[in-house]
Amino acid sequence: MLDHADTSGIGTSPGAPRTALQARDRVRALLGSCAIVRAGTADGEALLTDALLVTSELVTNAIRHGGGLLGFDASLCAGDTGLRIAVTDAVGTAPPCPPARPAGAATGQGGYGWPLVHRLTRSVRITPAAHGGKRIEVVVPLDGAAHSP
Repeated sequence: MLDHADTSGIGTSPGAPRTALQARDRVRALLGSCAIVRAGTADGEALLTDALLVTSELVTNAIRHGGGLLGFDASLCAGDTGLRIAVTDAVGTAPPCPPARPAGAATGQGGYGWPLVHRLTRSVRITPAAHGGKRIEVVVPLDGAAHSP
């Protein structure tokens, strides 16, 4: 059972994306403006795909399971070796760790996204948010060295 925080009076941070598509557009623009991920190269396309997939999973999970997307941030790590993505939602309960697919996953009811986030990122950090929800911050490696399962 998810622990739904009382979110009355809590709104999405100004300028935060409202959908996974809007969040992916921000990540694509960030990576494109810095020319860190070279479009048109196999490595560049693979890194971009991983970053966009992780973004989609985190934002979609916040919307579907976290009581709504309350905040989103994407920035480059020092040295441009990683992309830091942070998503804040309204539910204080953290997803299972280590991530595991629930029994219903084989029937198409989900369960693949959270393990995928762990597989494609260098680190996953979950911290309580001031309003009773949580903030999930991940680092997607831009040097090709993903976290080993």
